[in-house]
Amino acid sequence: MRLMGNKLQFRSATEDDCTHLTLIRDMAGRRMPAYLWSQEVVQGQSCFEYGREKIRTDASFDAYFKNWRVAQLESKFVGAFFGFLVDDPYPDRDLDAVPECFRPCVELEKVASGAWMLQAIAILPEYRGKGFARQLLDEAARVASEAGTNRIALQAEEVNSVALRAYTRNGFVEVDRRPYVHFPGSQDSGDVILMCKEIS
Repeated sequence: MRLMGNKLQFRSATEDDCTHLTLIRDMAGRRMPAYLWSQEVVQGQSCFEYGREKIRTDASFDAYFKNWRVAQLESKFVGAFFGFLVDDPYPDRDLDAVPECFRPCVELEKVASGAWMLQAIAILPEYRGKGFARQLLDEAARVASEAGTNRIALQAEEVNSVALRAYTRNGFVEVDRRPYVHFPGSQDSGDVILMCKEIS
């Protein structure tokens, strides 16, 4: 049943949200975040423990909890997103120092210089198919506008057809793409697609 009449409430994330945010980050990144976290763990440490601590404590980390917006329905966590304004001009980065699987994302981020990059967005499984995606995307556009830009960008994998349809329905258009680079545990293929939307 679609709950079109249910309006989500949005708030800034708190430290208490970090467990949920870690899950959302990995869901949105289709397991790449967990893989990258696994390269940094100490002996015996869970990759999700590491990722949660990064999100909870590292203020220099893009995914630091204070950079997230949380969507709620009747005080229950529904989903979340975070993003940032992409530098323009884009700084020179040594791609050799970037994990190979993440290089397509960095290359596409450069193409989106000056836009607000919606880096991660996801809804918990039990709340999908209820018409909430548009509300999260509208809130992301509002945050982007407040950041001082008239363009919002995101990246999605070609195999993620459900997400691509949702983004297209909400006014995003393809701008560029790069071949997807596999990492251990990945089952995806195709391209990584950069999509953008003009906002008022």
